[in-house]
Amino acid sequence: MKKLLLLGMTIGTLMIFSACSGESGMGKITSAKEWQSKHPDVYASYLENSEMLETTYGGSVPIDYLEKYPYLKTLYEGNSFSVEYLRARGHVYALEDVIHTERTKPAASCLSCKTSGFLALLDEQGVEANKLNFDEVDKSGMETISCYDCHRNEPGVINITREHLNVALEGIEGEFKNQDLVCAQCHVEYYLDPETKEVIMPSVNGLDPTSMMEYYDELGYSDWVHPSAGTELLKVQHPEWETYQGSVHNSMGISCITCHMPEVEGESGDKIKSHKWTSPLKHIEASCLSCHSGDTKESLTKRVEGLQASVEDQMNEAALSLVSLIEALKNAEAEGISEENIVEARKLHRAAQWYWDFVFVENSEGFHNNAKSVELLNMSMDLTMQAMEKLNE
Repeated sequence: MKKLLLLGMTIGTLMIFSACSGESGMGKITSAKEWQSKHPDVYASYLENSEMLETTYGGSVPIDYLEKYPYLKTLYEGNSFSVEYLRARGHVYALEDVIHTERTKPAASCLSCKTSGFLALLDEQGVEANKLNFDEVDKSGMETISCYDCHRNEPGVINITREHLNVALEGIEGEFKNQDLVCAQCHVEYYLDPETKEVIMPSVNGLDPTSMMEYYDELGYSDWVHPSAGTELLKVQHPEWETYQGSVHNSMGISCITCHMPEVEGESGDKIKSHKWTSPLKHIEASCLSCHSGDTKESLTKRVEGLQASVEDQMNEAALSLVSLIEALKNAEAEGISEENIVEARKLHRAAQWYWDFVFVENSEGFHNNAKSVELLNMSMDLTMQAMEKLNE
């Protein structure tokens, strides 16, 4: 199923590689396999990430989004996401999947959140490593996401290993828990600097979607120009951390780790933090019912899926409205609509698709911050309507 599903590649193979076999300024990167004897239960739970699990609205079972949501081919026209868009299979497949995706890879910095081996490359060659040709970088000794990415070589200690997050935090007001920041290293919106190819988070104005879009607007940045609509568009990545801010659970002080890495019983019988990173719905007794004691697995699952279903319906409705807007922009000049109105409609289109995409690509399917997801989709639909009105004046 596509090139990313390599025959014969097993999780055992993935574990063998050491991210950096030698010494460097950052020290030796210890591979996951080397920690097995000291932390066998944690290592065993980590290996379970090779299982691809499915929920009603999400999961890590690979599906072709372009088949499931045909409107994506119109919304992402001109962007490589219209060529291939497969659901991610999970953390332990991250390196394999980025290597074999059919989407374009601008530079080696596309490895930033896929392997700690790229950290060694940065340490050896400096920021210039970001601009190296992706295909020419030797990835044979790199390990996919594992212990070092969150702990360096100190199991049990959270260490931030991605400098782009440290840089972003310098401009973001507020205090954040390490239990959230360890995930915010990668589960965020970012872009690659057009010149240096460095990973940059657009958070200087704030973590909300409006502030981030203002950052891009002030910078004059766009990911691509839509060939039919003529609009300079932004492609959102996976803003789980930003979406979670201000949510019900976030306001209660609950971190990513609370739900995604609950305390479980290891194979030896000892209690450990689960390192099987998956939907809390897959271990709902440990993740949710310890707090939601008045619920059952069935009742809580039904409540979560109800929220996700509502977002899914609204998301599809907003997407089809955007498709209509793109078609209208495509024909606007031929229909004699003034250049001024077309330019204004494109600005509205840029914002409308940004807010829609912010919800579509966020991996909780509308659960992390349901109120925010609904609000963003409402904003998208309102902006789309304004753009259509501008073209109909």
